Amino acid sequence: MASTKFKKRDKNRFKKVYPYLRVRPKNHYCADREVVMEIGAATFTDEDSSIYVFAEHFKSAPNITAIAVDSESNDTANVNVYVTAVTTTSVKFVASSNFTGQVHFHAIMIGQ
Repeated sequence: MASTKFKKRDKNRFKKVYPYLRVRPKNHYCADREVVMEIGAATFTDEDSSIYVFAEHFKSAPNITAIAVDSESNDTANVNVYVTAVTTTSVKFVASSNFTGQVHFHAIMIGQ
């Protein structure tokens, strides 16, 4: 499993300007490797599997973390959710039983 380190940098401190009032920092993060991340939700409507197509382009299959969420307030999200297939373009989620709700997930790929 790959890892990376992020550095927090202030975009307003790249050039020296001495204004009367200090400008609020604009932070951004820089990594030492390529990182592609997508956060999304797959919708289940009384079914036990769903396929989600990524909007991001991954060079290799990403790592997926997923959790079932009761978005309909009907107390049916008490299920186990697991991933059966991951490709560079899609992921397939399977639940332990039929339910109506959403599966929120993170897809993270860290380059070499």
